[in-house]
Order: sequence, then structure tokens, then C-alpha cells
Amino acid sequence: MKLIIAEKPSLGKNIASALKASKRGDGFLEGNGYIISWAFGHLFSLKDVDDYLGEKKKWHEVPLPFFPDSFDFELKRDRKTKAVDTGVKKQFEILKRLIHRDDVTEIVNCGDADREGQIIIDIILDYSKTNKKITRLWLPEQTEETIISSMNELKDNSLYSNLHNEGLA
Repeated sequence: MKLIIAEKPSLGKNIASALKASKRGDGFLEGNGYIISWAFGHLFSLKDVDDYLGEKKKWHEVPLPFFPDSFDFELKRDRKTKAVDTGVKKQFEILKRLIHRDDVTEIVNCGDADREGQIIIDIILDYSKTNKKITRLWLPEQTEETIISSMNELKDNSLYSNLHNEGLA
């Protein structure tokens, strides 16, 4: 079974409709040999400078330029409460559970056809820690015809590493 992860719910629903996957689950659609789920755009954001320093500082107190050893991501936080957004956390947990389902043999990155779309799904996959086969569904448009024909042209996700790197930059 292939798990297709779309960048946003509307794209996921268009893909599911084209592939005739209409059985509803919590945060996904399934049928015809596919599971289709989605992010809500960015589920992750870069950690704040405070997370790297281990203490709360104002930006004018941070020696610039500031370059951590590596840039790390975390689930998106609510701007007011600073707690992890509950909807984001729930959808990421759904995605993780689907990724690790025993009947899922391939995961299809279906972020939008740009660097941001590439990195949104790649980060989800990185933080889900999977060794399953990952391919890329490149959709220049969302017509049923394009979705079906593009499903026959899946390429290895690693071929999009330059796009991934652009997204990180």
C-alpha cells in the first residue's frame, strides 16, 4: 500500500478523489491501495534562539552572527501560549502512525511542486524516522488526469535533494 502525504488537506482530497480512495479515517482517506493524508502546510518550525542557548535572551543580547552547529526543527507552537499547537501535534501523530503501518510499503512525498513543498514533507519524514521507500509525486496541476498520469511517473525522493537543500536555505 502507498501512503501519499500531501502538503495540505485540499490537495490530499483532490488526490483521493482521483484515485477513488473514499474511506474516511481520522486525518486521512483510504482505498484502492492508497492512503492519502496531509500536513497543514508547515507542521514544523525552526527552533528559537532560546532553545539553542538554553536560556531566554532578547535578540540584542545574542552575539551576532549566530550560527548553531545544526539548525533544528520542532512542532509548531501556538504564538500566544508557546505550547505545541494541538491540531499540528495530532496530525503529525496521525502521519507517524500511518508511516509506520505494516501494510505501508512506500511513502509518496506530495508537497507542492516547489522547494517549500519538498521540505515540508521531507521534514515530516525525517522526524518520523522511517527506512521505507520514499518517492515523489510531482503535480504541476491538480486535475484528475494529471494526478493519475503522475502516479505512473513517481521518482525516488532523493532525486530532489537539491530542492530539499534550497528549502533548508
